[in-house]
Amino acid sequence: MSISKEVRIGLLATISLVIFFSGFYFLKGADLLSKDKIYYCNYANVDGLLNSATVEIRGLVVGHVLSMELEEERGVKVTIAVRKDVVIPQGTVATIVSAGLLDGKNIRLDLGKSSSVAEPKTTLLTGEEPGVMDNITKEITPLVASLRKTVASLDTVIAGVNVLLGEDNRNGIKGTIASVNKTADNLAKMTATLSNETENVKGILRNANSFSANLAKNNDTLTRIMNNFSNVSNQMANAPLQKTITQFEHVTNELNGITTKINNGDGSMGQLINNKDLYTNMTNLLGDLKAHPSRYINVTIFGKKKKD
Repeated sequence: MSISKEVRIGLLATISLVIFFSGFYFLKGADLLSKDKIYYCNYANVDGLLNSATVEIRGLVVGHVLSMELEEERGVKVTIAVRKDVVIPQGTVATIVSAGLLDGKNIRLDLGKSSSVAEPKTTLLTGEEPGVMDNITKEITPLVASLRKTVASLDTVIAGVNVLLGEDNRNGIKGTIASVNKTADNLAKMTATLSNETENVKGILRNANSFSANLAKNNDTLTRIMNNFSNVSNQMANAPLQKTITQFEHVTNELNGITTKINNGDGSMGQLINNKDLYTNMTNLLGDLKAHPSRYINVTIFGKKKKD
């Protein structure tokens, strides 16, 4: 029996469509002939999760993501397929986890502790675990904000510096720098001078050390001298100073009394000093004594005494 050309073309087209859809679903991770168990998961955000992403239990791939669809009330509904030989207890949590630094995200099944089995086409509990990039983003976000503030502050500082570095201020800064350079030169000269005087300084230090050594050697002598000064001070403190002062005042008063009497003409000394007639007579007597000493003194060795 011959097959017509049209039938052959129809069969070829049908086979091509079957192969195409089979390949399409295979690439999506779906197996049309598979008897995997279907479960549903609801997430608020599935960023990074793709169709055909793997479903793992303790690192072992046990299924894949079949589809994802948006639901207004529940967020995103994700349909997963799990091998029929894998038992999923009730209370199992389907957590979205990061597959790696550069890879997407997968679903990890954290099996529950219940002895009851979750029936296929039921909704599992869900969770989300931040990945490496999420943690990095979380850490970098405040740093970026801080960096922006720093850049803004830096712009303000640069603006202030531009104002500060006006023509007049630049001239002032140049003068300040010149003064600093001059001060540095002076310090260098001073340092050189001190270097040249190092030997003198060493000699002074040696003399000071020698002087200190001599003081140390003569410490006993200095101690005796200080003790002698202490003894003299004690003797002066214990001396009858008040009695001596009283006697001195008494002598002074007597001298003042004698001086007063002489000034008043009392006594021979007072008469001699204050009586003009007596003074005149004494003067005349002394003059006559000088002119005619023989009248008052007559000494003969031989002969007779002369009479005036």
